[in-house]
Amino acid sequence: MLTGIDVSKSSPAPAPDAPAKPLATTIYPVPCARCGRVVRVALNTLRAPSFHHVAEQASCPEIQERPRSKGDGGLLLMMCGPLKQSLSASCDAAEVEATAPSGGRHGRIVCSIPGVSITQYAPDEARSHAEIWQAHGHHGLARRLRKAAAVAERGPPMWSRAAAGLGALLVAAAGSWFMLAREPIPAPPAQPQAGEASVPSSGPASTDPGVRSVTMEAVSAATAPASAPADPPSEALAIAGPAPQVAAAVALAADLTAQAASTTPTPSPEVAKIRLPDIVMIPGGTFAMGGTESSELPVHRVTIKPFALGKYPITIGEWKECVADKACADVTGGPDDNPITNVSYDDARDYLTWLSRTVGKPFRLPTEAEWEYAARGGTSTAFWWGDQMRGGMANCSRCNDAGAPAQLMKVGSFPANPFGLFDMGGGVDQWVADSWHKTYQGAPSDGSAWIDEQSFIRVIRSGSWKNDASYARSGSRDRYDGRVRYPTHGLRIALSL
Repeated sequence: MLTGIDVSKSSPAPAPDAPAKPLATTIYPVPCARCGRVVRVALNTLRAPSFHHVAEQASCPEIQERPRSKGDGGLLLMMCGPLKQSLSASCDAAEVEATAPSGGRHGRIVCSIPGVSITQYAPDEARSHAEIWQAHGHHGLARRLRKAAAVAERGPPMWSRAAAGLGALLVAAAGSWFMLAREPIPAPPAQPQAGEASVPSSGPASTDPGVRSVTMEAVSAATAPASAPADPPSEALAIAGPAPQVAAAVALAADLTAQAASTTPTPSPEVAKIRLPDIVMIPGGTFAMGGTESSELPVHRVTIKPFALGKYPITIGEWKECVADKACADVTGGPDDNPITNVSYDDARDYLTWLSRTVGKPFRLPTEAEWEYAARGGTSTAFWWGDQMRGGMANCSRCNDAGAPAQLMKVGSFPANPFGLFDMGGGVDQWVADSWHKTYQGAPSDGSAWIDEQSFIRVIRSGSWKNDASYARSGSRDRYDGRVRYPTHGLRIALSL
């Protein structure tokens, strides 16, 4: 999740002597309308949206054209005009949807900002982000986030439940009227013969079980959002207005006399709801793929089409849902927010098959070229932050505190790269789609997977918490038998756009 600011009114005030809570900043990758670059924009409630990196500001064409003065303070990383326009357009087009609470748990809020990100929030996180957007004039997005947070906590608004109840009452009344008008008043029931069970009458509404079946299905259909997709994702995401629901319920009641005599099968059980892993939109581009090791040569130009990539490696909690559906092997162990490990290439394929079937989208592993392009985040250095390892940037052996033991950490424990991706270097080894080749001689230049159907050896990327810093380089690559599990191996999902 992107980090927000806790501004809940119900939060207790800090003690007078308590240290001030550090101001959190939300970082969004935004495609610039002028130069086409994806630029990281920093936002918080006390400062206007700005460039997150000085280097990105310095290379901005508009910033370079502006006259400088001694008192401008280095422009304070302010955004250029086209970048502001891009951010505003993205916010205006953002879609915010929510799931109602179930099983004693709050629902989730999904915020889709076109070309920027698709992120899931808990209700408190959504409200924190609403405060940030509100502070910078994006009132519509802030309002949608707050409304979705309310739905996720308490279910549909009262008017929605009232409309559904009104529709049910109208339908039941119409059904009763129809049944009474169609059939004569029945004679008093005969006394049961010996050996027969006496069944008490419950009135006209219960004389025809088909009436109840039609009513419940029709009300469900009438109160569904008009914009719901034909093949809904795993979570029913909607925030709808009252007018269509009430009108549909009234129309249904008027038309029920033509339907009441028919019967319909009992609705099939609701498809199990899952939490879709967060994904980030990756813009297309061309980059120099490769490095200095023999397996990373020759360095070659590769063109990548836009695609979506998992914001984090798949977590234990996300894997458990596949296990519960009996589609994945139970290799879990540890906290739910740790990345899944001990996963073979074949296991990863099972998970992707299950996720694609459940959600209705063709998820896959990223290709090796896509993975490296995304890991670099538009940079050409050994790591996305520079040519040398820096403490606090990646989970790898002896990369931080020299005396600290190497250990697996929860996803998102270290900074995101310029594309908004976490753990693209260190953490867990990540399977990609390609077969292993000793060099890049003959590798495709269009970003597609390089597959050798006769080989079981597959490429892994990122390095792990057990490997040294050289494995966390963007260009580093390794391999393993795809049929075999290993304690440091995990995965990250991808999706073609």
